[in-house]
Amino acid sequence: MARSPLRDGWRVLKRAPACVLTEIAWRWIFGVAFWATLYYGFREYFATVEITNAEYAAMRSLQPYTWVAITGRIMGAFIEGLHIIGPIIIPALVILWIALATIGRAATIRALSETDPHTNWPASVALNFFRVVLLAAALLAYFGCGILIDTMVDPTQHLGALVLLAALTLVVIVFIWGMLNWFLSLAPIFTGRDGAGVGRALSESVDLYRARANAFTSSGFAFGIMRTVLAIVATVLSLLPIAQFGGMHVRLTVAIVVTTSLAYFVIADALGIWRLATYISFTEPEPPVTASPDPIPSILLPPEPSPAAPEPEPPTIGDELPLSAVPPDSTGPEPNNQ
Repeated sequence: MARSPLRDGWRVLKRAPACVLTEIAWRWIFGVAFWATLYYGFREYFATVEITNAEYAAMRSLQPYTWVAITGRIMGAFIEGLHIIGPIIIPALVILWIALATIGRAATIRALSETDPHTNWPASVALNFFRVVLLAAALLAYFGCGILIDTMVDPTQHLGALVLLAALTLVVIVFIWGMLNWFLSLAPIFTGRDGAGVGRALSESVDLYRARANAFTSSGFAFGIMRTVLAIVATVLSLLPIAQFGGMHVRLTVAIVVTTSLAYFVIADALGIWRLATYISFTEPEPPVTASPDPIPSILLPPEPSPAAPEPEPPTIGDELPLSAVPPDSTGPEPNNQ
């Protein structure tokens, strides 16, 4: 039977099915804290931003240029508010994410390990810190490239070229960031299980990818298909109540959309821990695969021969024969019965 990366990952995941709840717990704790912090922080700030009655009337006119102008004003207020409360909110969220990601990922890796794990906590913290730095560098690189493109291309004369260059820049930066972030997310397997340092963990991640490139590609494609199908199903289920009820049952529509979104996040996190288990299976020796032949129906088997009776051994010279075994001599005289 051919080996399957998804089957191997499922075998590893069955060692500790409860780690799915661990994965959901640390991700949702950060998600709730993130959105609650943004909501309460910006609610206090936007309470000072006033939208005039003329702007409300212009928004009701549904004119595209008016919406763009008002959206630009709101984004300007958002950026200004980020400058005010950002130095407090962003470091707090970064510290919270590093702490939760380090503890949660180490807990799941230790639970899924086949051997006795040994966690290098400083290295695990450093890897998550590097992921945050990498994301900040990608954002700065994109905005820096945008400023550079804006100085090179006049948007009033070459708007199409400006949009094309901005899109290409975004694709390149996202590709580079995604590749480096993927290796940084793979390295905690070695820091959380083998106690490796940052350099050794990254080196083993690269070596593992080179050795199992086909398995990584096939499993990544399979999980990508599942995530895409899941997103499409969640989107359709969220849009159906909006199209069905419209504005008549607002609370019911919101409840269905929220429930569908929460179900999507739960299944997505479960797929994420399954993918992690698949990657862990790549680091372990492959178990032997024995293919048992299919049993042959008894009707097709030839009948077994019955055991034959043993043949008597021929007499040897010097052995005396019994009288009953001596044949009569047909050439001798017949006995006289008179």
